[in-house]
Amino acid sequence: RNIIEVAVRPTGELWTSNTHEEGMAETADKLRYLRPELVVMEANGTFELPVAGALASEGLPFALVHPRTVRDFARAIGRMSRTEKGQAGLLAYFAELVRPEIRTLPTDVVQQLKDLRKRRQDITQIVILERSRLNGSTPVVQKDVQAHLQFLEKSLIVLDDQVNRTIRYSTIWR
Repeated sequence: RNIIEVAVRPTGELWTSNTHEEGMAETADKLRYLRPELVVMEANGTFELPVAGALASEGLPFALVHPRTVRDFARAIGRMSRTEKGQAGLLAYFAELVRPEIRTLPTDVVQQLKDLRKRRQDITQIVILERSRLNGSTPVVQKDVQAHLQFLEKSLIVLDDQVNRTIRYSTIWR
């Protein structure tokens, strides 16, 4: 599942975004506007690292919690629903009652995440431009554009990995 599920307490507001850069930026923008006291995510090994990077680079307070902790909380309150909106709502309720520790990143790590996200956005824009050049180009130009696109897409994978490693090896995992 490539979905970010968000539930806001106490308003009950719900929304979903995709885990692509645009979806993470949209989620971070909405959350920045709401000025939450805390954003809680399960550290389940899927997409929490790039989302944490997006939140950290926007200065949003967040905590990563172990899924077992959330399951135990759900059992304790008699609510084991793992439905999409139910899980986001459960995490919001967990955050409200348990108040897990906010994980802050050092300033240099936040700056590195900002730089990596900016670079990713720049390369994504170049990819869009290059894809638009494919239609109507001569075969020689198409071949060159395809080679450039392959290089750019590999660069995006490397950047994503750098964001993940930056978060994974930061103080929030200790």
